Amino acid sequence: MKRLLLSLIPLALAACASAQPEKEVPLAAVDKDTICEREARTGTSLPTTRCRTAEQRKAEQAAVNQTEENRRNFQGLATGK
Repeated sequence: MKRLLLSLIPLALAACASAQPEKEVPLAAVDKDTICEREARTGTSLPTTRCRTAEQRKAEQAAVNQTEENRRNFQGLATGK
C-alpha cells in the first residue's frame, strides 16, 4: 500500500504542475525580410515556430550546398571514380 502511494505522489505533483497556465513569451521584433514558419520536430507532435531573416536563410542554404558537395566529393574518392 505504501509503495502504491509513493508511486502516485510524483504523478499527482506532475498533474498539478501542468494545470497552471503557461506564460506567453513575446516574439522578437519581426522585420519585413523575416519569415516565420511552423515546423514539425522529430520525436514530438508539437510544432515549433522558427523565424529567420533572409541572411540566415541564405547562410543555411550555403551550408547545405557545401555539405552536399563535400559528400559528393568524398563518395568519389571512396569509390575511386
